[in-house]
Amino acid sequence: MNKILAKRLEELKISLAEEESIQISSQSLKEITAKRIGIDPSVIEDIKIIKKSLDLRHKHQPYFIYCLDIYIGDTKKTNKKLSRLETITPAPLINITSNSGGSKRLLYPPLIIGAGPAGLFAALILAENGYSPILLERGRHLPQRQHDVSEFWQSGRFCDNSNVQFGEGGAGAFSDGKLTFRGKDPFAKLVISRLIDFGADPAIAYWHRPHIGSDRLIKVVGNISAHITACGGSMVFSTRLDDIRGNDNLQEVSIAAAKHKSLPAEALVLAVGNGARDTYQMLYRRGLAVENKPFAVGLRICHSQNLINDVAYGGIVSMALPATDYRLTYQDKSRGRGVYSFCVCPGGYIINASGERDSIVTNGMSYAARDSNYINSAIVASVNAADFGQEPLAAMEWQRRLEQQAFKLAGGNYFIPVSSAEEFLAGSGGGIINQDLLKVKSAGTTSLNLRELLPEAISESIAAALKQWEKSIPGFILQGVLAGVETRTSAPVRILRGVNGQSLNMSGIFPAGEGAGYAGGIVSSAVDGMRTAQALMEKYQPAEANAVKEYQALVAEAVT
Repeated sequence: MNKILAKRLEELKISLAEEESIQISSQSLKEITAKRIGIDPSVIEDIKIIKKSLDLRHKHQPYFIYCLDIYIGDTKKTNKKLSRLETITPAPLINITSNSGGSKRLLYPPLIIGAGPAGLFAALILAENGYSPILLERGRHLPQRQHDVSEFWQSGRFCDNSNVQFGEGGAGAFSDGKLTFRGKDPFAKLVISRLIDFGADPAIAYWHRPHIGSDRLIKVVGNISAHITACGGSMVFSTRLDDIRGNDNLQEVSIAAAKHKSLPAEALVLAVGNGARDTYQMLYRRGLAVENKPFAVGLRICHSQNLINDVAYGGIVSMALPATDYRLTYQDKSRGRGVYSFCVCPGGYIINASGERDSIVTNGMSYAARDSNYINSAIVASVNAADFGQEPLAAMEWQRRLEQQAFKLAGGNYFIPVSSAEEFLAGSGGGIINQDLLKVKSAGTTSLNLRELLPEAISESIAAALKQWEKSIPGFILQGVLAGVETRTSAPVRILRGVNGQSLNMSGIFPAGEGAGYAGGIVSSAVDGMRTAQALMEKYQPAEANAVKEYQALVAEAVT
């Protein structure tokens, strides 16, 4: 039996016609690859896609670029033809293990606050390494949460702790499910691999703009939670962290579920998400080191997907071409403010993402198919201490006021404020909106002057950016409908931590993820959650089995 030879083909250009055949039958990729390198398809045992991207530099002739690992069986007649290709040995994924843990054994299992990407992946690593973590989530289990969010979008009935911001999966569960990350971080590759293990499309491992979709992401989250439980961890919903106590070291937490209860605590992962304002306030009140941080605010704009596809593809229509997106930036030099597109959602929806009573927040989401025929994105301008002040929670309060003002101006009924892009440029509003240019998930919309939602300087910067982008995307203004406000681009607060991953002034507390100010998006938050779990394991060994059982019983009694 011949030894399998693995070779890497770095750049295989695939035409639209070829890509169409590949999408119909995966066998076509083997045949096209064999023909291109001049070998018999029968000797190819397997092909693994390493990278796949779409080259649009020539609008009237787009093509795909593949990087492939080709596994050859019979090499007798192919060695010479394959000699120009690099022989590869696949690198193993990083493995996160406790290595018997730190020098100190935990008295109680670690608590994790928040079931977003950071909290889930921290819990996943800890559970798989025998730490029996207990994850506390203020929101509800996903099936109940989906019902609550659907009810809110249909009727405007808001649920304080079960909404787009709070609940199993975090804010990312109702999002576009984009998995962008920069560089070659091995932890990021591990996140992608684990998402595939739990049900994500394997294409996210190689597509240059990976995307899960909210419908599939919700299933993935459920599978992760089930695995955490199977590995000895616990998932506790409708339970909020209300207080922490300790001096230099964490000693006790208070939680609120069916009743308020105090619990001894030694190790606490704070993965609270960027909407947990009451938690930020409590941490600040308790003297934890926090600071405000720059972020961005603005509006969301919606167009027909065909408009963006036509500009990107030069009018070419093909089943092989996905619903495309855009990346736009503008530097408003006169005001010293950057403006950019953010969270672009091809084939998606603008959603009402309110996470606090009497407030409006917009976001974008899409399903795996990205087939709504609409595209939306946030158009946001950078803000900093010059806008909101120096106090640690000043940015958060400024953000909150924008959301409350949007709610009030829209009529106090959770309708999303909207206007045409033309009206926004003219400083007017209240006109009739072309519903063929707007796709939303909300109880309703209200047409008004969106400049009333934002400080004048931010509105002017956004207006200048829209005029600039109209030059590269004709129709961006004429066919654009704006909605507001978009405020949750990143956390307005950072919970300061040291190189050991712990709070600067209370040992045993491990801030993690986007809500702690150290990530932005699903992948980076999950990565930070894993690194936080690693930091915890480097300090502690797992609690004894009997101590875990006793503590689990304490938690169960508290939330019953």
